[in-house]
Amino acid sequence: MRLAFACLILLPGAALADTFTLTSTPSAVTVYAGAGKVTREISVQLPAGRHEVILPGLPRSVDPQFLRVGLDGAQLGTTQFRRDAVLPQPTGDSGAIEAARDAIKAAERALEDLDDRIREVELAAVAANAKSGFLGELGANEGLPTDVDSLRALAQMIGTETLSAAQDALAAERAARRLNDERPDLERDLRDARAALAALTPPPEETSQLTIALQATAAGEVTITLSYLVQATWEPVYDVYLSGDALDLKRGAMVSQWSGENWQEVALTLSTFALDQQTRPSDVFPIPRRIDEPAPSPKALMRSTSSDLSGAAMMESPVMVEEAATASFDGPGVLYTAPAPVTVASDVDAVRVALDTLTFDARRFARAAPRYDQTAFLMAAFKNETQEPLLASGSASLYLDNTLLGGMYFEQVPAGAEVTLPFGPIEDLRLSYTILDQSEEDRGIISRSNAQSETTRMDIQNIGQNDWKVEVIAAVPYAVQEDLEIEWAASPVPDLRDMDDKRGVLQWNTDVAAGATAQIKIDVDMQWPEGMVLR
Repeated sequence: MRLAFACLILLPGAALADTFTLTSTPSAVTVYAGAGKVTREISVQLPAGRHEVILPGLPRSVDPQFLRVGLDGAQLGTTQFRRDAVLPQPTGDSGAIEAARDAIKAAERALEDLDDRIREVELAAVAANAKSGFLGELGANEGLPTDVDSLRALAQMIGTETLSAAQDALAAERAARRLNDERPDLERDLRDARAALAALTPPPEETSQLTIALQATAAGEVTITLSYLVQATWEPVYDVYLSGDALDLKRGAMVSQWSGENWQEVALTLSTFALDQQTRPSDVFPIPRRIDEPAPSPKALMRSTSSDLSGAAMMESPVMVEEAATASFDGPGVLYTAPAPVTVASDVDAVRVALDTLTFDARRFARAAPRYDQTAFLMAAFKNETQEPLLASGSASLYLDNTLLGGMYFEQVPAGAEVTLPFGPIEDLRLSYTILDQSEEDRGIISRSNAQSETTRMDIQNIGQNDWKVEVIAAVPYAVQEDLEIEWAASPVPDLRDMDDKRGVLQWNTDVAAGATAQIKIDVDMQWPEGMVLR
């Protein structure tokens, strides 16, 4: 609960209500997919009687239709929402803002001091040049002494003083240049200070305000809870670490908002429920059907008269549309509560919130597609044994023994389901796919106008020092027409046919020991009627 500063304005007349103007800030936020519900909680001591409470500083984008007010310690009367003619916002600044302003003043003062020092040495140069000029004019004066000794002494004095003045002018100009060298650093400090202040003080947003009429039956504390919807969103982000047979899924959330107000140290909850999703079942309409004479041929239509086309139109049926965060499963969707308060600035921040880490037992194996790849790939399969779904994410980073491999799209995994994730190539498992030549003892490719036979071989060579369990994937053609006959045979026999319900996709589960090579051979025979072409 946050206690807001209250400014009491006592209106004249005992029959009139007291008016309280309270400042408030967001204290809790629930972010959905595409919207955020902001909650403000304000407490104030009120005497018994009728009162009016004004809450300025609400975002201008607030939709009064979704604005809700709750009271504890008083009875709610009417509420009045307005976007224009609102009270001015308080100008009190935080300590960080005051410090940023002080830094700007200090940087400006340092520049001014530097300019003063430069001016001082420039004045010294001016004085030295003036002295030198005076001495030069003195040597041309008509009232010079006529005796040789006096002239000699005067000339020596002019020369000495002129040299001294020139040296002073040079020294002053050199000092001015050195001082000017300090200017870029001081100007950068000033720019940085101004940028720091700008980051802390975004341009002021237009605001709205809410006026609440209430009745306090007794003097005491009244708590006002205000909630409203704003523009905000979040999406899951994952870091997936595979180490040995353990898979760690570090879950996080990327939160952004465009409400027009900053969320400062709010209690953040993330919901998988979308407020704009369908909330009612679709309407189901009757589907009338009818029978009629077969449609005439185009020639018959050309011979028909206009009277033949004057029948009633067929009625059409309507279109049918066939650290650790805690998770809560009450109500629609799943709620995740951030373990610590979160700050999210409007329009500029994309804040990553760490939620929790889930650990699963993983089954490591290699998967090979020799027809397309030159190496096998490390895979890790695990079962989601949590009570919640693992949400889909467009940002999942994969790590193998703390080494970043890259990113991928992470599909949603329901509770109890199994998922398999890739973790990069295994360079020790080399793959080859060969269409055997007829020169070998195997028959290779034999084709004629209405038949084709093909023999292929897949090799999985383990050049490393570790044994591997390898899932080898390949496909054989299948027919969608009765006239196309396809027969195939594989050695060894595949362990799985139509893998993942994909017709013709085969899988072998084979062990490939260190230094060994596994081979799989496939024969395919296809026949079709004469005059037809194989596609």
